[in-house]
Amino acid sequence: MSDQAPALKFSWFLGEGYQRVCLLFWVITSSAYALFILLLFYCASIGLADIRHAWLILIASVCGLGTFYAILRSGRSKDFADPSLSVQQMAFAVLILGMLYVFTPGLRGVFLVQTPVVLVFGAFTLTPRNCRLLGVFAVLVQAVATVLSIWLNAREGSTQVEIIFFISAAVVFIMATDMAGRLSAIREQLREQKKELQQALDQNALLARQDELTTLPNRRHAIEMMEYEERRTIRDKVRPSVCMIDIDHFKHVNDTHGHAAGDAVLRLLARHALLALRGPDILARWGGEEFILLMPETTLSEAARVVERLRRKLADVSVWKENPELQVTFSAGIATLAVNEAIQDTVARADVALYRAKEQGRNRTVMAD
Repeated sequence: MSDQAPALKFSWFLGEGYQRVCLLFWVITSSAYALFILLLFYCASIGLADIRHAWLILIASVCGLGTFYAILRSGRSKDFADPSLSVQQMAFAVLILGMLYVFTPGLRGVFLVQTPVVLVFGAFTLTPRNCRLLGVFAVLVQAVATVLSIWLNAREGSTQVEIIFFISAAVVFIMATDMAGRLSAIREQLREQKKELQQALDQNALLARQDELTTLPNRRHAIEMMEYEERRTIRDKVRPSVCMIDIDHFKHVNDTHGHAAGDAVLRLLARHALLALRGPDILARWGGEEFILLMPETTLSEAARVVERLRRKLADVSVWKENPELQVTFSAGIATLAVNEAIQDTVARADVALYRAKEQGRNRTVMAD
């Protein structure tokens, strides 16, 4: 509770979620502005800067920062390509630094070195293209600042000094921009690699739990779900039923029509079985032509009705209308988890019941003892 109190206390000012992150960046940036403006007013008090220029910088900074805050806090920026307004805020910082360069000839070295810092910081938030655009903007601002400095501070030899300052600054800006662009490209590459890695991990996780042919849960996932139902039986006193299903004469389908036809039968059975089952029921491929059906909170008689509904669904000729020669039936064995019985033993009893169904002529369901 105490950890959440500061966040709730300032939520009216900083907002929530990603908006809060953007406004925290704004707060840090505003603190830097405040520091340099205080320095500027101090310099004005000792005669190193003009107080009128200090007030001009203060008003411009407050207007700019206030505008950014209003846009960010209102949530309007969420529809922008860059919701944090990083490009705009950095461009504004470069512009203010350019004004400081013009208005404080005696302190220009202090403020000039801040522009490369802004450019390099772009590596962490901007795209490589925006890093380059920001660098070009910084050089243009410096060019304008140089022209204004020559005009406002005209004295003998000042033009040559201003040109030297501009060339030096432009070289540093270009180098900082290049470094920021390279770092940004590396950051984007790492982000893309992370995304691809996550997709690969998600795919592997899916393959570890899903049968590739039928897209049903595979044996491993079925075992996990049965173990879960076993634990739930102990906790909630509800018992699941398990049904082992085997396609009748599946080998004959493969031998007569080919393995591609056999695969088609498995896919058809899986697709139409899902339409006949209840929401909580889980049908998984157990292996080969065998399937296992897990029916949570289901008695033996209820499970038998579910399986018979599935049998009627597959007996419908419309299911096989595109390949009537592939129509198949199935045999099934059902068992309900007994008191103090392990789920593996329930599966074994269902398997024995399935074997009895085959012995009795197939295309039938047998309930375990």
